[in-house]
Order: sequence, then structure tokens, then C-alpha cells
Amino acid sequence: MTVRAARRKGTVRFWLRRVLVAAILILVLTTGSVTPEQQFDLQLSPLIGRRGFDWFGWEADAIGDELGWWLQGSPLPGDAASQRGEVLDFVARQQRLQDLERRARRVQAEPPEPRLAAPATDEGAVLPAVAALQDQMDALYRRQVEASWRVEHVMAAQVSRALVAQGLGTGGVLLPPVAFRFNEMPTYLVVSPRKEIRLYRGAFLLPELGNTDRVDVESVVEASLGVSALVDDVGGIGSWPTMIIRTESLLDLLDTVAHEWTHTYLLFHPLGANYDVSRDLTTMNETVASLAGAEVADLVLADSYPDLIEANTAGNTGSSKPSAFSLAMRRIRLHVDELLAAGQVQEAETFMEAERERLVAEGYSLRRLNQAYFAFHGSYATSPTSVDPIGPWMRQLRAQSGSLKAFLERVAPMQSLDDLLSALGEQKS
Repeated sequence: MTVRAARRKGTVRFWLRRVLVAAILILVLTTGSVTPEQQFDLQLSPLIGRRGFDWFGWEADAIGDELGWWLQGSPLPGDAASQRGEVLDFVARQQRLQDLERRARRVQAEPPEPRLAAPATDEGAVLPAVAALQDQMDALYRRQVEASWRVEHVMAAQVSRALVAQGLGTGGVLLPPVAFRFNEMPTYLVVSPRKEIRLYRGAFLLPELGNTDRVDVESVVEASLGVSALVDDVGGIGSWPTMIIRTESLLDLLDTVAHEWTHTYLLFHPLGANYDVSRDLTTMNETVASLAGAEVADLVLADSYPDLIEANTAGNTGSSKPSAFSLAMRRIRLHVDELLAAGQVQEAETFMEAERERLVAEGYSLRRLNQAYFAFHGSYATSPTSVDPIGPWMRQLRAQSGSLKAFLERVAPMQSLDDLLSALGEQKS
């Protein structure tokens, strides 16, 4: 990059930051009163402190990069064959990288051989294998970062083609455009009331927040605000450009890109604009995005990777038998709902902790199980752990709608669960 280009890029980011800050200030100054949610956020912010994610900085950089790419004419590397090769090489490297990470964790968990034992002060002497694996991981990671820009734009173009082929967009132009970044994903603070399971508020925190920091945040938020809290990982974020985590599955990557684009699309319609107004609307949004994501991923696979369909579609139909863990979580959730409905909050929390300990003893990794956990993971009504009927209802509406475009156009104006039931021709009982 030339000095002039670097300066131009820095100028764009500078003004984007200023525009974002000005927009927030205008919104605050023109608001006549503070809602309970805004008041809660004002109380929550100092509890998070410096652990909060820098959205202004990230958006300014990402939008500046995207605008720069457009100004260059939106170039893609090579022809369709080389683009496909870029993506497959990226996925293969990610598979190797994650395999190395699993091997490193196993080595670290194993006790050292007696002949390799070293004094307690000589920590590095017993872990040469981990150091060698780390070197390989570092090399692969650098290659992934270097290739990310090309793969992001190739996959965005592939997903865009599938959406346009479904009739979305105008004159072959998709709005909003598909744009995403592979990113070290922020962690997410989920807040639910204790007396019910509901995604009340949330906040993005720094990426790769360690368990100690997670516990600290959860403890102080719960003690100060009397809520249920959980800091968890996410696989994608519906910002613009959206954030996507690198995974070793091509289908999962395509699914996530399309899923997060759907959130961006819905944001310009009542369903997305009212995402967090109620638990029903949150679940409706996530269910629509999950259905669209899986469908578009299959379309891209058929268009650009037809020879890989059989290897990539296993388990993506939603008809696979729920696992023992999924069945256990459904059972726990149903009983917790009964306890909370009866006003037995403490009993529900005691029950969840006892069940969590039992699942951990059975080999499942489950750091926390509380109202916030179910509020976050229960938003995805297509998940086998969900007890929400919105999933089957949305699937039914999708089957009745014909094309994906027709389905999205039917759900986008919805502002309540009643709208979904009305679309299905059902009456709310």
C-alpha cells in the first residue's frame, strides 16, 4: 500500500468514526425520556468497564476497507476455478489448524512421562511437543489471515449470486450487499431476568475473554443488577460488514454468511427493527435467519461445489435425531419453565446448577447453566434443544411460501407472533 493510499484509508476511517459518534449523540439528545432498557444500559456500562468491544473502531476500519474495495471496482481473484480453489484451500488449512489445536490440548492434558520430568521451575522443559505444535499453528494462522481478504470476497460473491438467483435484489444488485469479515469474535454478555427466561439485554465484550474475566463480569452484573448473566461465544454477528468466525466446515461457513446477511436484510424491515422488543420477535428473527442460512448454503454448494454436496450436507437437514445432551437440555428447560411460572426462582436456579454438575460428570463441557443460557441458546427455535413452537410454525410458513424471496417478503413486515399465526391462518388460543 502506498503512503497516499494509507493516508486516504486513514482519512476515511477518521470521518467514519466522527459520523458514528455524531449519530449516537443526535439520538441521545433528541430522545425525550430514558426508557427502562436505556437506564439498564447506563447501569451496565460501568460494570463492563474496559472489557467492552470497540464497535466504533471496528466498523470504521471494516467499512473503510469495503469502500476501498468498491472504489477499486470490486475485483475478485482469478476465474471461477481459482476462486473455488482459494476457498477450498482456506477450509483445508482451517481443518489442519483446528486439528493441531485439538492435539495441543490433548498433549497439555496428558501427564509428562517420568523420564521427561523436570523441576517445577523449568516449565518449558516438559512441553516441547506443545511448542512444536504452536509453531505449526502460528504458521497456518498467518496464512489464513493473509488469504482472508480474497476468501471473504469470493464467498460473498457466491452467496450474492445465490440470493439474486432467488429473485432478491433489484436489477441484479443485492441490497444490502453481502459483505463479511473473518474476525476474532467478540464474546457476548447475555442478560435475562431471573424470574423468566428472556433475552433482555446484551453487550459485546473483548474477543477471547478468559474464564476468570467471564466469571468476574457475570458475578458483578448479577450482584449489582439482580439478573441472570452469561458470557458466551458467538459464531457470527449481524453488523455490516458482518463478522464470521473461521470454521473447518465449508457448509457452516456458507450457512453463517447467509444467516448474518439475513439479519442485515431484516434490519430494514419491522421484523428486524424490533428484534429485541420481545422474546417472540427475537426467536422469529433467529429462526428466519437459520432457515434462510441453511437454504442458501445448500444453493451455493450446488452452484459452486456440486462434487462436495454429499460430504457437506450430512446433518444439515434438521431431521437428525437429537443427541442425549439435546434431550437432557429440553427436559431441564421444560422443568425450569414450570418452576419459574410458579414463582420458584431459587428452586429453578438450584435445579439448573445440580443438572449442570450432573452433565459435567457425564463428560459434557458446560460452564454455566442459568436463565441467561436458555435465553441465548433458546432463541434458535430450529435447534433440537428448543422447546419453542415458533420453529415448526416458521418451517410451515416457509413450505407454504414457495420461493425464499416470497418467504422473506412475508415475514419481513411482521411485528408480533400474532402476525405469524395470522399468516398461517391459525388463531391464537
